[in-house]
Amino acid sequence: MTEVACGLCGGVDSEPVVASSGLRVVRCRGCGLVYVNPRPAEDALQDLYAEYHSRDGGDEDSWAALMRDVFRESAGVLEASRNGKGPGRLLDVGCGFGDFIAAMGIRGWRAEGVDPSPKVVGAAAARGLPVRLGTLEGIDPAAGPYDVVTMFYVLEHLPDPMGALRKAHDLLAPGGILLVRVPHTTPIVRMLAPFGIGESLYDVPYHLYDFSPTVLRTMLGAAGFVEPRTFPGRSTRPPRFGPRVASLLFGTLARGLYSFSGGGFLLPGVSKTTVARTPG
Repeated sequence: MTEVACGLCGGVDSEPVVASSGLRVVRCRGCGLVYVNPRPAEDALQDLYAEYHSRDGGDEDSWAALMRDVFRESAGVLEASRNGKGPGRLLDVGCGFGDFIAAMGIRGWRAEGVDPSPKVVGAAAARGLPVRLGTLEGIDPAAGPYDVVTMFYVLEHLPDPMGALRKAHDLLAPGGILLVRVPHTTPIVRMLAPFGIGESLYDVPYHLYDFSPTVLRTMLGAAGFVEPRTFPGRSTRPPRFGPRVASLLFGTLARGLYSFSGGGFLLPGVSKTTVARTPG
């Protein structure tokens, strides 16, 4: 186990949020970032992530079904953000089995991916998809520039999310687009805490961070991104009935409130997508 400072401001003054699976989730008093502290060492995390996609009987088909609506919506958002430039070059970080790469390839994009799990990289490569085994941090800067970098439910897993955002910025062309989708679990956990439930929603130690829209926009600005825009986005479709109903119900509510408020209200506690770009 390793004691860590805040991944955004470097502060060490934090307040407890909850204990989950024997680990403490805390909130930085300086900037508001929520993170696990202490946490497993990085080599232990790599071993955990190698089997992440196989948890609870997960396989290629279940992950494709889980993310299908999110991927379809994100493709449209990215193409609209290109201002008529057409398909470009895309890097999907934490690409898993490669379903988003495949979908963007069909739409004419030069899409490739990187993932630390040998199992999913092998499965994606067997489909003829351009994927590499490794991490965002390990990519040579000369591999860029990319027009788009995407991270679907990745940032919360990374030991150094600020470093990852800076690396994505360096890999993007001027005016390039970053699309990030992350959970925002803390409001639900705090709401359920009086009933003695909810702490398992953090999914530690796989998730090391939890991001509010405000904190994520601060991080993006610190990494050099401009014009961040956050919206609820489409819901995931978990394989089990109960979580799937909850995801669809709260996702629909979040999108409705966002639309009704003219984009001014983001329902706490649901996953959100944020799009930003590099200057230029």
